[in-house]
Amino acid sequence: MYELRGVTKRYVRGKDAVQALDGIDLTIGDGDRLVVQGPTGGGKSTLLQMLGGLDRPTSGEVVLDGIDLASLSEARLTRVRSEHIGFVFQSFNLIPTLTAQENVETALVPLGVRAAERRARAAEALESVGLGERLTHLPGEMSGGQQQRVAIARALVKRPKVLLADEPTGNLDESTRDEIMDVLERMWKEHGLTFVMVTHDSALARKASRLVTIRQGRITVEENTGA
Repeated sequence: MYELRGVTKRYVRGKDAVQALDGIDLTIGDGDRLVVQGPTGGGKSTLLQMLGGLDRPTSGEVVLDGIDLASLSEARLTRVRSEHIGFVFQSFNLIPTLTAQENVETALVPLGVRAAERRARAAEALESVGLGERLTHLPGEMSGGQQQRVAIARALVKRPKVLLADEPTGNLDESTRDEIMDVLERMWKEHGLTFVMVTHDSALARKASRLVTIRQGRITVEENTGA
């Protein structure tokens, strides 16, 4: 699935250069469930952005199914993201003036899916995350946990190969956190996804079967056979 080879990322801030990633080598197989943890500013979100094609490395290769994302044109990269990669963010990123169903449908518009099929697939995706009765509700009429379920449905409605989650439970209380993690893990299993999640939450990290810790742009990988 993914092969990262010598990936570096440097940012220039004023007169200073920040090394966000420093020679990352990492393999992520089809169907893997990987958790990324580390201190603030250590490179976690930058790594996720590389996997999602949201940013390009300064050097190195980010290969997804044999294609180096860093070498693609913007148009081709946008197409790969639209077709193959689903994103879930801490802040939900829902459009406040659209209903739950309409928010989910937005993921299908770039793929050219017709309106009737968009509506049907969005309703099915919301049903799968337990929101079948909330199709016409606006984000402001739902709890944080419900909004994150809409975001998960939006990520999965296009039937991606990869699900990337950046602090998906960061804005939620402990009980709701556990509910959202149950949904994410169920979706990972049911859809055979490759699932990569960034989290500050040590309780979630301890449950990971494969944990990447990133500090100052360098990674260590731990396998937890008991998870």
